[in-house]
Amino acid sequence: MNPIIKYYTLSSLIYFILGAGLGLSMTVYPPSINYLLLAHVHFLLLGFIAMMIYSVTYHVLPRFSGFNLYSATLVTIQFYFANAGLLGMTAIWIIYKDAPTGALSAWLLSFFSILEFLSIAIFVFNNIMTLSGKGGKIPI
Repeated sequence: MNPIIKYYTLSSLIYFILGAGLGLSMTVYPPSINYLLLAHVHFLLLGFIAMMIYSVTYHVLPRFSGFNLYSATLVTIQFYFANAGLLGMTAIWIIYKDAPTGALSAWLLSFFSILEFLSIAIFVFNNIMTLSGKGGKIPI
């Protein structure tokens, strides 16, 4: 298994505990719901669930399709984009209490959101290319 795929799984589990921790924080201190909810939801959906899907897909899809993964380099780039995007977005929401004010915070939120979107696009592209056989057949 490519080590970066293990990093997807590990980061997924870390985001799971972070998302659960924010959920617990909101339960213990209800006024924090106003500024922790977006980070909580994104840690669980993009962090835990999406990262686990990336991990499992990159490990299983080539085996099930009979084709090699199209690009291991794209897997690595996607990993860094997805993590930077998620951590950046959640930091902005927590620091600015869900309402980024000013040009810098709005620009940063947009930048991190674009990184996250690019990571998703890379995932889709890499898997479409894998399924189309562009990575070559897996030797029997």
